[in-house]
Amino acid sequence: MNSRTLVAAFCAAALTLAFSGTAFAQGMAMKKMPMGQIAGQYTVKTLTENEKMLVRDVVYKPGDTGPMQSRDGMVIYHITNSTVERTFADGSKQVVTQKAGEAEIINEKRPYSTKNIGKNTNHLIAVTLK
Repeated sequence: MNSRTLVAAFCAAALTLAFSGTAFAQGMAMKKMPMGQIAGQYTVKTLTENEKMLVRDVVYKPGDTGPMQSRDGMVIYHITNSTVERTFADGSKQVVTQKAGEAEIINEKRPYSTKNIGKNTNHLIAVTLK
């Protein structure tokens, strides 16, 4: 996948967000992650997908956690300020703080789980290449 395609994917996610706003995520019924995905208390809604990528709206309330998984290459657009703790398989931890409106490409190759350790809800748009 070349950088032009990745930028196009991110722009598509950003446009989806710009036209839908946070009211869209709050107004739509969001489903819980399936049981069996480590503590998956966060909510996720698929906005769109095709054979090459998946665009999801993800919400972590304070204290919510996500499964241990690889996120290498995932593009994240932060709708709200967030402070999350990443926990790696070896037990090491990393605290990451992001501001609303920031975007990032995850370059961490090791799988990790996430936990919202902040005081506010962490709302983001995640673009994953298949």
